[in-house]
Amino acid sequence: MSNILEDHAAAFLALISGTGLTTFDSQVGGTPPAQYVLVYPMFETPDGLLAPDALSLTLASTALDISMYVHNVGITAQSARATASRTRGAVLDVVPTVAGRICFPVRWREGQPVRRNEEIPGAPVFDEVHVYGWRSLPA
Repeated sequence: MSNILEDHAAAFLALISGTGLTTFDSQVGGTPPAQYVLVYPMFETPDGLLAPDALSLTLASTALDISMYVHNVGITAQSARATASRTRGAVLDVVPTVAGRICFPVRWREGQPVRRNEEIPGAPVFDEVHVYGWRSLPA
């Protein structure tokens, strides 16, 4: 049996992998390259109060709202923006493929400007964060 949440995360990560950028799922492993993408998935089940259109007539919670918090990282502000541009081109308006689900196009939801991450010791690291999301329903 597949894991519905993992299936959605994998579908999104697969879109980014087409860019050639190294992509990490929730944790950076090893020594990362100069430019990379770090993705934190978040999944919500909409309720009838906030999203009445997301519930079936039986009121079953089958809809899934997916948010992907995407950290576009580079050693300069320019390289972080270039990473963000490549990521955006790979995911924006694309319909992810998840078996047994009807997915809607990925949309940009919010973001933060590029800034230096002072918490990481050593060489400077710049990070531009974008949040992308989509809705998924049973097929």
